[in-house]
Amino acid sequence: MMLKEKIVRFCLLLLRLGMGGFFLFVAARKLLHLDQLQETIDRFAIFPEAWGHPLACLGVSCEIAVGLGLLFRRTCAGAALLGSALTFTFVALFVQGWARGLSLSCNCIGVERVVTSYPFEVAWRLVLFFLMLILLWDSCRKGKTYFNVTRLDFSEM
Repeated sequence: MMLKEKIVRFCLLLLRLGMGGFFLFVAARKLLHLDQLQETIDRFAIFPEAWGHPLACLGVSCEIAVGLGLLFRRTCAGAALLGSALTFTFVALFVQGWARGLSLSCNCIGVERVVTSYPFEVAWRLVLFFLMLILLWDSCRKGKTYFNVTRLDFSEM
């Protein structure tokens, strides 16, 4: 039972560090091409055009906060909550773009690329969303693991 517990903890640690590194990597790439990210936001045509640059800066700063927060156990719960909100926002953006029939090129991972398959893009973001939910669940649960061992002592009977 202890081995199983250690394996689960190690997998959750790898997931937390991997997702933190992923968010930092994506934020760094977007930071280098902030003008392209602003153009992508303007192309979605959801917000007024004047909001493109502030939203691009806000998105990158949120990704940096999530990435750094996931790297440290004490800040993992807040980072997982913010990361879940960010990934769900991207799911919603792609679903509405798909519903509107937009042909998009996005700067989602810091590089301008053409979206060729909406189902793949939505599925990819849903996987990221569920991984963030797993991290949120892990950071908010009371016990160290869900394999709690209870020792019953009947010596006084």
